[in-house]
Amino acid sequence: MTPPVLRRAAHAAVGALLPGVGGRWATDVFSRTRVMGRRPDNVLPLGARTFAIEGHPDVRGGYLWGDDDAPTALLVHGWGADSTSMHSLVAPLRELGYRVAAFDAPAHGVHEGDKATMTQYTTAVGAALDTLGGARVVVAHSLGSIAAVGAVAARPHESVDCLALVAPTCTLTSVLEGWARDERLSRGIVERIHRELHRRNGVPVSHWDVVGLGGGLDLPVLAIHDPGDPVVPFCEAEAVAAGLRDVRLLRAPGRGHMGILMSPEVKSAVSAFVAEHGTRTGETIP
Repeated sequence: MTPPVLRRAAHAAVGALLPGVGGRWATDVFSRTRVMGRRPDNVLPLGARTFAIEGHPDVRGGYLWGDDDAPTALLVHGWGADSTSMHSLVAPLRELGYRVAAFDAPAHGVHEGDKATMTQYTTAVGAALDTLGGARVVVAHSLGSIAAVGAVAARPHESVDCLALVAPTCTLTSVLEGWARDERLSRGIVERIHRELHRRNGVPVSHWDVVGLGGGLDLPVLAIHDPGDPVVPFCEAEAVAAGLRDVRLLRAPGRGHMGILMSPEVKSAVSAFVAEHGTRTGETIP
């Protein structure tokens, strides 16, 4: 992995000499899904079985735990992670009677590639929902929150009872601008990244916004976040809570960005929220 100081110098030099090339290169760097170079072994998780995801060229399938006649809970991992990051939530959801599904996003986990777009990410979540026949509960982490909300909002006919967003990112714009500041990119290069991402995604960067995509959703949402998260600022969860209709915002101090998924208190909070809102009519989940 290139040291940050060398990468910043390279961005500055290429951006000054060849701005078009510099913008495309910076976009490639921003779009990387394997920052740490990890590619997990394609091993079936304990207690799971595979399922094929239909209708998406970049995602072959995922994993299922539980009986097929049970209501489904879908887990959506964050950018640069894979489905294993969500496995700590399988047991709590299974205890509530759900069939739990998880999958690796395009160019993540066991899938080919090292770069992806939010369009690929969101359509993959949608393809998983369609293949599974919908989901009653969706739990997403970090940037996966935007993909999950976008996919659910595009399917108003489906009966999703509730969403749980763990350390959610509210907008891709904030992610890009924060990354550009860390990389010390010039405004010109940042504007070229915006244009290049628009070209690759088919929509502007501003499209990827939990509030903009999910403003019409009429369902309870849990946003749980560490106020000291060093990766995604807590203000992102506050923006989600301020912009959607029915959001419960919980603080999980000291858990970190990835550690929050393993926290017993956070798992209990997600489980309690799903138990409370798992059906609209109050019937018991089998």
